Amino acid sequence: MGTTSTGLTSSAFNGTSQYATDLQNAITRAVSFASLPVQQLQNSQNDLTNQNTEVQSLQSLFGSLQSALDAVNQSVGTGSYAASVDNSTVASASVGSGASVGSFSVNVTSLGSLTNTMSDDGLTTVSDPSSQSIDSSTSYTLSANGNTYQISNPSGTLNGLAQAINQSAADVQATIVNVGSSSSPDYRLSVQSQQYSPNVIQLSDGTDNLLNALNTGSYVTYQVNGQPSTPIQATSRTATISPGISVNFLATGTADVTVSQNAASLSNSLSSFANAYNAVVDELNKSRGQNGGALAGQSIVFSLQSTLRNLAAYSDPSGTTTSLASLGLTFDQNGHLQFESTALSQSSSSISSILSFLGSESTGGFLQNANDLLASANDPTTGVLAQTSQSLTNQIADLTTKINDDNARISLMQTNLTAEMSQADATISSLESQVNYFTSLFTQERANALAGQ
Repeated sequence: MGTTSTGLTSSAFNGTSQYATDLQNAITRAVSFASLPVQQLQNSQNDLTNQNTEVQSLQSLFGSLQSALDAVNQSVGTGSYAASVDNSTVASASVGSGASVGSFSVNVTSLGSLTNTMSDDGLTTVSDPSSQSIDSSTSYTLSANGNTYQISNPSGTLNGLAQAINQSAADVQATIVNVGSSSSPDYRLSVQSQQYSPNVIQLSDGTDNLLNALNTGSYVTYQVNGQPSTPIQATSRTATISPGISVNFLATGTADVTVSQNAASLSNSLSSFANAYNAVVDELNKSRGQNGGALAGQSIVFSLQSTLRNLAAYSDPSGTTTSLASLGLTFDQNGHLQFESTALSQSSSSISSILSFLGSESTGGFLQNANDLLASANDPTTGVLAQTSQSLTNQIADLTTKINDDNARISLMQTNLTAEMSQADATISSLESQVNYFTSLFTQERANALAGQ
């Protein structure tokens, strides 16, 4: 038994004639000649597999380039705005979708408070909340924020009661606190409102009210630009004072909030975009030249290089920012993008002109143009990379089927040929035995004749 270069296992041939080696060589040659097309198919399959591996590498790098472009898109939207507060002890601010440049004066007149309650002193003393509760009931009515909720505690434990309250729709937080000592614990149920308002919280077992009010909450109150004359009442310490602009109140007092646009976030995202672009360029360069890689000479390489050229060549002569060079993105002799961050700060173009040139992925400008170009390359369904990878995968599968079919045909031929050669060897061996017999017989008779003279 042996294995051929195509993976076939040779059939057993155990010849005994003096021509056995010649017969075995004949089988080997026949199988070898028949296997030549299979070897060519395997070579083609290996080439296609290497091409598909490289296409998948390019898909990953183009995906990273798309992510970098998305980051640029984010930096020219919400990311281009920043909020500053002149009195950070009073408030902090953040920006979101819809923000615009502006200045606001915030006067926090009260931070408000939360309603706090605790189970009464006269209830059952609980030393183990996992097995005891403040009373024997398993059904309760919770009143909070002017609404009532039915609470079921089938476990009959204080742990279960707190959990049931937290799992209800009531906007409260139940916890268990020990007001006793470590050696003599006294666990109580504490229920606190989640809103800053004068809420009333009470828990009833159907007969008695179980909670004692420790503190009745109050509203957060504030004014924006001195209005309204009666401060706004809020149930949260975070308020939206303008579209996309949120302020978190930290203490009473006044603070000025300023929202402006800047290029800091854009600078970081453009740097990352240049790095992702260069990674794609370097990978495509592997398939160029006499010693190019798996995709050398393939049309997809030229298609993707054209995509990158078109992306980088975008211009808009209508504004003061006309090209990527205006943003500090220039090319070196190797086709790599170089980003000079100081170009943004030194640009004669205003931030509004830069943002207009960039546009967005959905409304126009460089970003939409680049997004469309990258989609043509890397869309998971219609992109040239995805379609090429699928085509290569189908070709590899077809070759696998053909190789398996050809190997099965050659294996059958080998089996039949081995059987024929074995039969021929047996016939030759039989004839050799007869020749030996008659040769021996004639030799003996001649010797006898010579002896009788």
